[in-house]
Amino acid sequence: MAPISDTNISILIVDDENDTLSALKRFLRKESFIIHLASSAHQALDVLERLTCEIVVTDLRMPEMTGLELIQELKKRYPDIIRIILSGTEDIGLIIDSINSGEIFRFIPKPLNPQLFISIINDAIEYYRLLSERKRMSEELKKNNLHLKKRLFAEVSGMS
Repeated sequence: MAPISDTNISILIVDDENDTLSALKRFLRKESFIIHLASSAHQALDVLERLTCEIVVTDLRMPEMTGLELIQELKKRYPDIIRIILSGTEDIGLIIDSINSGEIFRFIPKPLNPQLFISIINDAIEYYRLLSERKRMSEELKKNNLHLKKRLFAEVSGMS
């Protein structure tokens, strides 16, 4: 597993409001990561079938399939994706449900503060890197342990 650079990071932003998508694209235009946009949860799932994204930022309130339902589906299908909710809702119960059931990285309130948004995205990238490195090291440890067990078994078998 190669180290992850910002240019290898893809972020999918999901919002049913085109003005919000345009604003987010503008905020992030100078950043080095790759941005994908979707105007619905269903479109987001279609994008994720074709492309690999490390981070998904979704609005909470959307028609047909809510952001919470999308987050829950992402958790099942793509458990390694870092999930962020962006919303103007003031429904505390809905916010708590989304945090508890979706295992989100962060909740970002609307209206957006561009600097805060970019800071949270950078935190999410760093978190993704840490999780990826942990996973890589765990796989390497398993491989090394298996190799050691085989050597030990071979040595013990040779003594008989």
